[in-house]
Amino acid sequence: MKKIVRNTFYTGLWLLISSKTFANIDFWAWKVQEWIKWDSNTADVTIQNVLSNFFTFLYIIAVVFIIYAGFLILTAAWDDEKLKKWKTIMIQSVIWLVVIWLASSIVGWVIKVLYWQ
Repeated sequence: MKKIVRNTFYTGLWLLISSKTFANIDFWAWKVQEWIKWDSNTADVTIQNVLSNFFTFLYIIAVVFIIYAGFLILTAAWDDEKLKKWKTIMIQSVIWLVVIWLASSIVGWVIKVLYWQ
């Protein structure tokens, strides 16, 4: 489990670091260049874009864990340890989704309050 989390983290980190490199590729150009405009965006827009992409990455990780929990329940074969592991992962993933949603809402609200005053 720790290897899965570590590998997922390193893959996401690699994608974030290399996204500027992939900006020149046609199929990513419209997506990546849209939020990496260091010279024309203001600081608040850049912070909002980076945080939005970070929260999206966290949502994807939470959904991957839910899919992994679904795989565990399908292969459990009434093994009590696998069922306990499935229940723990599923509950933690749903809690994680709620926390990410609350965090993104709170951060969006704080940025809006700071920007408009």
